[in-house]
Amino acid sequence: MSEPEFETVDGERAAESVAELAAVYREVYGEPPYRWGAEHERLFRERFDVQRRQEGFRLITARADGRLVGFGFGVTLQPTTPWWRGLLTPLPDEVTAEWPGRTFAVVELLVRAPWRRRHVAERIHDLLLAGRTEERATLTVLPAAAPALAAYRKWGWRKVAEKRNPLPGAPVFAVMLRDLAAPAGRGGQG
Repeated sequence: MSEPEFETVDGERAAESVAELAAVYREVYGEPPYRWGAEHERLFRERFDVQRRQEGFRLITARADGRLVGFGFGVTLQPTTPWWRGLLTPLPDEVTAEWPGRTFAVVELLVRAPWRRRHVAERIHDLLLAGRTEERATLTVLPAAAPALAAYRKWGWRKVAEKRNPLPGAPVFAVMLRDLAAPAGRGGQG
């Protein structure tokens, strides 16, 4: 296996890769503990088409020998975001309040099985968060995905709550936060 090459892709170019991204999504989330099917892939495609146009969108791809082996992407949360809805663990308003530029949400971070435990996810993660101007980042992870949860903790994330996504039969996810090296001030909040 050759070493993967990493690239930052903007929202317009990301649209050209949606079939390839969806194939990796289907492969990774078809495995335990997820075992997600065609409905989830369809939702991924629909949501990705919206997310790639959102403020702060960033996609990092990892390719080896021209083949996509992993990717991660995220967006900047807006003040009206539904991100903090569906919490099973109440959080104070100072945690859930959003203002422009406060929080970057890591929406997906996926690596195909043959490329795991080779620091590919860590490199995608680091490139995804590099140079962000937001104060903090957030993500959700399935607690049964023990290797992913352990990696996030190792990379400085902390669990702050649990939530259930608004899909029929959706499992409970851990909500995690991580502080980022942000500029001084609070985006006009005081």
